[in-house]
Amino acid sequence: MGLMTLTDRTPPTMTFNDHLQHLVERALASIPAADTRDIYAVSFLIDNEEDDPRQPTVTIGYNTETQARRSIQDASDQAEARWNYAFWIQNELTVVGNLTSDPAGATARQEWITELGLWYAEPTDLVDWNSVIGPLAEQIAARFSQTCCQLARTLHTTGVIERSVGRTVPVIVHELEYYEAIARQTEAANPPGLADEFTSWVRQG
Repeated sequence: MGLMTLTDRTPPTMTFNDHLQHLVERALASIPAADTRDIYAVSFLIDNEEDDPRQPTVTIGYNTETQARRSIQDASDQAEARWNYAFWIQNELTVVGNLTSDPAGATARQEWITELGLWYAEPTDLVDWNSVIGPLAEQIAARFSQTCCQLARTLHTTGVIERSVGRTVPVIVHELEYYEAIARQTEAANPPGLADEFTSWVRQG
């Protein structure tokens, strides 16, 4: 499936949060009906474009029971095949904030970070990075992850997840690496208990 891009129908005055919700809801609505019965989790993959903390993106995708079974032979066990993104389909329904495919989102994101008082100029001095920029970058990452978790909860509350997939499945809010913070934010993104299988796997790893 091709990458979704913003259309002219999107109001230009949208805030970043509105833009994020708009694109994610459209992405989930685009899931092929043939896949819905096989989906067991939705992925919110957070990354920094060009390794720039000022350019966080979230890639929306999902994984299926068929893919998990197919991956068992390459994974260390069934749980890893099921929950490690390295073994997922890695489909990209949309990438919110991508400079190329979502320039409007990238602009809205910069405005959002600026409004938070966290935007910074690229430092030339390593000392500035360690003492000033590092903490700002951490705050940007924390606020972006929090925003993605809040959106996931909203999508559960409003029934978007259930309508898109046909039932309630967990939204995994993650990076390419897994650690305690990933488990906590995924718990925050979902109704109590829904993501327990994933969080248990993270914590046992």
